[in-house]
Amino acid sequence: MGFNADELLGPKGLLARTLDNYEYRPEQIQMANHVYQALHDETHSIIEAGTGVGKSLAYLLPLLHHTVEEKKLAIVATHTITLQEQLFQKDIPFLQKVLPYEFKAEVFKGRSNYLCLRRWNELLQGRSNQLGLVDNLEILHRWVNETTTGDVSEAPFTIPWDLWSEIRCEKESCPEELCQHFNKCFYWSLRHRLGKAHLIITNQAMLLADARAEGRVLPACDGVVIDEAHNLEEVATSAYSHELKRESFLAFYRTGVQLQATLRDIVPEYIIQDLVLILDEIVKEAGQYFAQIEPFITGFTVPLTEQNRPHFSRTSLPKHLKDIQDVLKECNFDEESEISGLVEQFAAFTDRLLADLDLILLGQDTSYAYWAERQNGEPTLVAAPIAVGELLQETLFKQTPSVILTSATLSTNQSFDYIESQLGLSGASGLILGSPFAYDKQAVLCVPREAKHPNHPRYAHYVAYLILRTLALARGGVLALFTSYSLMDEVADAIYPKLDEEGYVLFKQGDGPRLGLIQDFQEHPRSLLFGTNSFWEGIDLPGEALRAVVITRLPFTSPDRPVTRARLQAIEDAGGNPFLEYSVPQAILRLKQGFGRLIRTKADVGGVVILDERILTAGYGADFLASLPPARFTRDLDELRFLFGD
Repeated sequence: MGFNADELLGPKGLLARTLDNYEYRPEQIQMANHVYQALHDETHSIIEAGTGVGKSLAYLLPLLHHTVEEKKLAIVATHTITLQEQLFQKDIPFLQKVLPYEFKAEVFKGRSNYLCLRRWNELLQGRSNQLGLVDNLEILHRWVNETTTGDVSEAPFTIPWDLWSEIRCEKESCPEELCQHFNKCFYWSLRHRLGKAHLIITNQAMLLADARAEGRVLPACDGVVIDEAHNLEEVATSAYSHELKRESFLAFYRTGVQLQATLRDIVPEYIIQDLVLILDEIVKEAGQYFAQIEPFITGFTVPLTEQNRPHFSRTSLPKHLKDIQDVLKECNFDEESEISGLVEQFAAFTDRLLADLDLILLGQDTSYAYWAERQNGEPTLVAAPIAVGELLQETLFKQTPSVILTSATLSTNQSFDYIESQLGLSGASGLILGSPFAYDKQAVLCVPREAKHPNHPRYAHYVAYLILRTLALARGGVLALFTSYSLMDEVADAIYPKLDEEGYVLFKQGDGPRLGLIQDFQEHPRSLLFGTNSFWEGIDLPGEALRAVVITRLPFTSPDRPVTRARLQAIEDAGGNPFLEYSVPQAILRLKQGFGRLIRTKADVGGVVILDERILTAGYGADFLASLPPARFTRDLDELRFLFGD
């Protein structure tokens, strides 16, 4: 039986008959039919669906129809936990109630989210005389006996990190099917259930971890929908990167100590002694090495070059890891067992660390950008792929019959050329769907006559002045998006006295948790919210809470980041124009995200105010304007007043 989106999403369809306040959206039907066709034809597709289209149902309905009818498996991969939870806790239960067929869905997180029964029992045995001295351990004990998922998010209290790190499931210390607890293992039971599901909901990082592991994590599937796909290049860069940090070697040491305790009385004593000695050398050398390189990390990031690489390469860690490899080769077991599985996993851990050391310290693979940075105050060395397109092509697009990318922001100037080029996706079908919202009536796009070039010596002064004018016209509910903390702080300092005078409250990124600031802003009508990078997307403030969005400058990516610099250089080396081919399309997608914060429902009205005159004066400005929703354009900031009934 074929799929007909109109029967489900049409004005007289199943959902219209089920929901009291159902909104018929032709764009949603168009998207659902397009998704089904791509799945049916086993082709890849890119779909940009404007805010309000209802993307989730538009891909869930054809996915479920296809998987149930064809007895197949599909995956939905999101970027944010918020969307993952919305799908699994709201959309899926709703569809299980209303659809005329049964289907099974599972949510899948990273392995470290699940309790390991073997490690839990080892902890109990090690602390058997002091269980009462560990906070909440008895409550935890009850949860372990009662839980059906072992998912840390369902624990009765927040488990301290140092305790959870001792009892969570870890690849490096998991003997897998050789474990005596394998049949009851939460993680492996879930892995088994995944193969029997119609739909798996996971995140993009998990999907790419599976792709990188050649499909050894998730079961083979016939279709993948990647939602919030504008983040895929960034997620892929992270997924295919390699890092060296002290924490990795401490984890290696802990795993090794656990292993030698397990091996005692099973292998010759000299092997135990060698393991103990080498592990002690490794943890000592790791401490000295990362302390030794710290003074050379003089900025936020420091590229590893021929000149400074010798400072980062002086370490005996590779030698010690090779010694571990030699010792493990002497652990011969006649038959497979839990212990032989543990040895095998520790050997693989050793191989990975050694490979990362060789890759980063030698720096000979020209397809990577190399740098040093501090993560949470700790020195870290990174190798990141300069281009992820080929990696995604080989590990994801060639291995999956149908991959569908969707987001509200994937096209630049009505074209998918940029995103296809970055992600290595060629020959995909494309669909650009506008929003069902009447932007010409609901929104004004204003580039004020007073807007300046960011290089203007008094740019911060003009930004502060225009934000205050916008605030007065909107009477609160203003979100100002910045591209740097320095400008944000300078503008905030300039306007604080005037805000106090007029009775407005400013909530600024850095003054508290992100969610808390957004909630406070929502609850205070006479307020404004300042944010940088993470505030450009993922904020949903329908109704009166948000009346205007101010874009302080066009969001060009800073070339300070080594991987960005390497990407720009690669385009230049190939004879291209890095600014027009990379920087401009990236900034357009970012600007579309910022603009998308404003209109979230058919009842919303408001203004987007852009304070960077380059959108009108620069040659590339027309591409920015052509990529934005069709709001009514003006240079007169006072027109905002008419939107709000004054």
